[in-house]
Amino acid sequence: MEDRRLEDLLRVIELCRSVETSSANPFDVDIREKITLLNDRLPGWKFLDELLVDSEAMFELAQIVKLQDEWLKHRASSLYIDPLLIQLKVKLLSRDDLVESFVRSWHPVAQLDQISPKGLERAFVYWRDLSPMAERFREEFGSYGAKTGAVDYEELVSLGIFTKSQFEEGLAALHEELAAQSKGEWVDYSGFIGSQDIETRVKRAYLLAFLISEGRASLRTEPLTGRIWTTSLESKAKGPPRSVAISVTGGA
Repeated sequence: MEDRRLEDLLRVIELCRSVETSSANPFDVDIREKITLLNDRLPGWKFLDELLVDSEAMFELAQIVKLQDEWLKHRASSLYIDPLLIQLKVKLLSRDDLVESFVRSWHPVAQLDQISPKGLERAFVYWRDLSPMAERFREEFGSYGAKTGAVDYEELVSLGIFTKSQFEEGLAALHEELAAQSKGEWVDYSGFIGSQDIETRVKRAYLLAFLISEGRASLRTEPLTGRIWTTSLESKAKGPPRSVAISVTGGA
């Protein structure tokens, strides 16, 4: 029976020491309960060793009380507010009080843009004097260059850019070149079609696009880096095609 009572004290000492050496909340230790336990056990001690254990348990409880005092001072100095207390206050607020509290604490980042009469005048003059779309790029590209849209194979032949034999030969040659360079791996798209001659560059890009449309080559894009890769395919690709817009007017 005495061994069991002594074990109760040892458990109190172990609990207090574990709280002291960790970041646990010191208020998790019920001081009143532990003091009552020690008070009940004290009359039964007969030996010095038992009294020493009792005094050690009392000392450890005193250390926990000290930690509780420091914990309260720290929370008070840091303006700490218990989340449960905030939750309780919010639940007790009426709808009107909650709206008023939100409006008072809300500080949105906003910007107000205003246009002056002078700004309106400048905008009007700009749009009034702007050339029609059909005439804006006539000097750089001619009247045909101002048009936008898709150019198919038949239209290229009719414009004299390709003959039928030249197109087939160029397509086969480009496919062989891509197969030799890629060898089953991905190669840089710009490097493959790259040429200082813009006309040659556009022709190679068009032929490569035709190969990709036929499923004889593939394209891969990296959205984060903006790089584009291409490779030759041994067998024709399957699945629905995907449209990708690529600028070929820049350098490689």
